[in-house]
Amino acid sequence: MPKANSQADVMTDWAELLDALKSRPDLQPVLDAESQALAQSLAEVQGLKARQNETTALRQEATQKLNDAVAKGKDTATAIRSVLRGKIGPKSELLVHFKIAPLRKRPRKPGQTTVKKPGGGAPGLAPGSSATPSSEGAA
Repeated sequence: MPKANSQADVMTDWAELLDALKSRPDLQPVLDAESQALAQSLAEVQGLKARQNETTALRQEATQKLNDAVAKGKDTATAIRSVLRGKIGPKSELLVHFKIAPLRKRPRKPGQTTVKKPGGGAPGLAPGSSATPSSEGAA
């Protein structure tokens, strides 16, 4: 017979054993003390399992309340930082004190220029040249 390992299997096994003992009145006087001890252990284990299930439910409820409180606090912190940004100004370096990144000018990448070339032709063509092939190379 397989060995019961889970708590539910152990409790079921004990309950079945006690029921089997109750059905045999000739063995009850011999095993009366042991059957009472097993019944007491079964009642204690069932009570503790019920308490464990209850505390699991309470833990899950506490976790939900904690997550709600954290979300509310994050919203409040965001609102405070938004008001600070509006009062102090979005470019002020004082915002760093409140862990807010101020708006700063972006540094240009080296070698990048913004000089416009004269003429509005297509890229790669010199002014005055055309994109059609010339008849110079045709045979």
